[in-house]
Amino acid sequence: MTRAALIAVCVLATGSGAYGQQPSLPIEEPLQPDRPDVTNGTHIVGTGLLQIEFGGLYTRSTPVQRAFGSPFSARVGLLDWLEARIGTDGFLTQTDGNSRATGMGNVQIGAKLRLWASPGGIPVLSILPTVNLPTASADKGLGSGETDFTLVLLTGTDIGMRGHSDLNYGIGNIGAGGGNPHFVQHLVSVSASLAPSERWNPYAEGYWVSRQSVEGGATIAVDIGAIYTVSPRLAFDGGLQAGVSQSAPDVAAFGGVSIVVGHVLGGHGVHQRQRKPQRRAVPKAPSPRR
Repeated sequence: MTRAALIAVCVLATGSGAYGQQPSLPIEEPLQPDRPDVTNGTHIVGTGLLQIEFGGLYTRSTPVQRAFGSPFSARVGLLDWLEARIGTDGFLTQTDGNSRATGMGNVQIGAKLRLWASPGGIPVLSILPTVNLPTASADKGLGSGETDFTLVLLTGTDIGMRGHSDLNYGIGNIGAGGGNPHFVQHLVSVSASLAPSERWNPYAEGYWVSRQSVEGGATIAVDIGAIYTVSPRLAFDGGLQAGVSQSAPDVAAFGGVSIVVGHVLGGHGVHQRQRKPQRRAVPKAPSPRR
């Protein structure tokens, strides 16, 4: 990110309430992004708020196979138990030896619904249904050219005063492309964090995906990273991933930014959020990293 872009992000994150004579937000706790890791938290974006999350992901599967993506998502709190979201894999680049393919990735449309909350209002169980639209070029090998459907069950719990863990199970109907029928994909992921301060939130994660293609094997990977909260409207993140199974990329590096840009549905504020400042709503992406 260039210096000018970074300044613009900070101004947007800290001053969006002043633009258009909007009232200032009653900030009570930091934003909780669903990036950068695979595991998603149960947290619902505050009613009426728009939360933007974007970043970059570099993967190296072999010394000659590399890829880059720039995932972006927008999340809007509609009710205290419901948020709508739209995302994209962003601009993609894939390199395999002397060949290179570039283009825009797929688009994801989904919603997060709170099914059960503790007496204090903290979401304990949520679901995340998502439709993956085939906007990436199948001819270039950037996508399958088919629509995917996934449903992820999200749960989590605090561990002491500063620890938190989230667990996901997902099932999907994934397009294989090339005229082949869709196949079933399973996902299990777990993430744990222990925040040494209200700003720093490091985590570790492991995940398993049954298969990424019809004939592919299971993908198993682990990653570590951290989220740094600059203000209740702005957070940065970054981390590294290592593949455990043969089907997983050898290594991946990622980083990004999350911003609360203000009200979009009227006079609602960040006070709608229920989880503690020490908690980290984990990530990534509406689908496992590829």
